[in-house]
Amino acid sequence: SSGINAEYGHAKELIDIIEEDRKLIAGDNDFTLSEYTEKCIMYGFIMLFGAVFPLAPLVALLCNVIDVRIDGYRILWKNRRYIAQRAEDIGIWQYILEFLNMIGVVVNSLIIAHTLNNNGSFLQNIENKWLIAFAFEHVCFVVKFIISYIIPDVPSDVQFKMRKEQFQVNQLFEKGIAKKSPQGTPNNNNNNNADNAV
Repeated sequence: SSGINAEYGHAKELIDIIEEDRKLIAGDNDFTLSEYTEKCIMYGFIMLFGAVFPLAPLVALLCNVIDVRIDGYRILWKNRRYIAQRAEDIGIWQYILEFLNMIGVVVNSLIIAHTLNNNGSFLQNIENKWLIAFAFEHVCFVVKFIISYIIPDVPSDVQFKMRKEQFQVNQLFEKGIAKKSPQGTPNNNNNNNADNAV
């Protein structure tokens, strides 16, 4: 009787939670899309025009801190619970961010080279300014590729945990196969080996 009452209490709590969740506002179906779009536009402005307005990263940081708090409040308290979907990575957004990186390096190199003012004769020539932009761009690309080569996409501790989890899954799978095998087989093999030895 007490077990039935406990199960009934848990079921009633679950129903109450579902009913409360149903009363909340339905969330946007494209919430992730809109968030990625917003962040990529902000990142693009920073990458393309960071040399013109050096405080842009600080402004973007403050905007993102406020945005995270507002989105968290909205998701936790105002909208219905979103259905989680599994994803391996951020998909096409990775290529968009890499494209913005490359375009940002080129644009900033040109901005820096063509806004340099010096009384020396070297910078007065337009060809020399293009040469400075070209050199600066290539130095930035070399540094970028070196850093991306040194820093792995998946950290070593995460790789270790993934290998450990895969090993544990394989061990459980092998134990499951061993339990399904006939029980008498090992004993019969042992008896046959004993008979052969005599």
